[in-house]
Amino acid sequence: MPLPDTMYCAQQINIPPELPDILKNFTKAAIRTQPKDLLLWSAAYFSALSKGECLPVKDRLEMNVATQKTDTGLSPGLLKTLHKQVFTDAALSLSSCQQC
Repeated sequence: MPLPDTMYCAQQINIPPELPDILKNFTKAAIRTQPKDLLLWSAAYFSALSKGECLPVKDRLEMNVATQKTDTGLSPGLLKTLHKQVFTDAALSLSSCQQC
C-alpha cells in the first residue's frame, strides 16, 4: 500500500464537537437494534438522522427466542420501530385493522 503524499498531525484535523455524541448514539442504537445487515441499517440510520426523521432504532435490546424455520424475524420491538417510522401520530390497535 503506497504512503499518502501528505501526512497529517492531530492539530490539522478538525473534528466537530458533536461527532463523539453522534457516534456514541449510533453505537448504542446498533447494539439495541441488532440489525442483520449493519451497512444497510447504518445507511438508513444516518439518512433518517440527516432528514430529521424517525430513526430505525429499537427502544431496547431483545433476545431472539424464536428458533423455528418459520420464524419471520419480526419481534415486538421491530414492529414497534416500523410503526413509529410509518405512522408518526397514529395509534395501532387490533380494532383499527379492517382485515382482522
